[in-house]
Amino acid sequence: MSNILKEADQIINERSEEKERQYGPFSEGMKRAAMIASGMTGRTWSAHDMYIAMIALKFSRQSYNFKEDNLLDAAAYIGAWQNFIDEERPAHEGPDSHDDISISNNKTLLTEDNNEVSPEALLKTFIAMEGKK
Repeated sequence: MSNILKEADQIINERSEEKERQYGPFSEGMKRAAMIASGMTGRTWSAHDMYIAMIALKFSRQSYNFKEDNLLDAAAYIGAWQNFIDEERPAHEGPDSHDDISISNNKTLLTEDNNEVSPEALLKTFIAMEGKK
């Protein structure tokens, strides 16, 4: 296996122009997907929710069957989510501010055990899964 984090970086940061020509800007696609999911479910979804759902799907698939592509995609979604957070963050906010990650009832997105979900937390999960193969 090649270095999966370098490969994910290439996917999200070096191949982005090619993908934008095919599908439009990735972050805009996630915003649009959130609007569609909101219309389908009657619940307000954010672009952050979409990133979380896509990462969770890749981790779920990985839990059934080891496939390098699942981990590569998860790492790429985590990196793309961090890029989205950096793009959306007002200039006056610090690098660790995640106040904009919220759902419709204004609560921070939480895991089942009430821990905040962040790209950093998902990256730690990814690294742990990578070590178990």
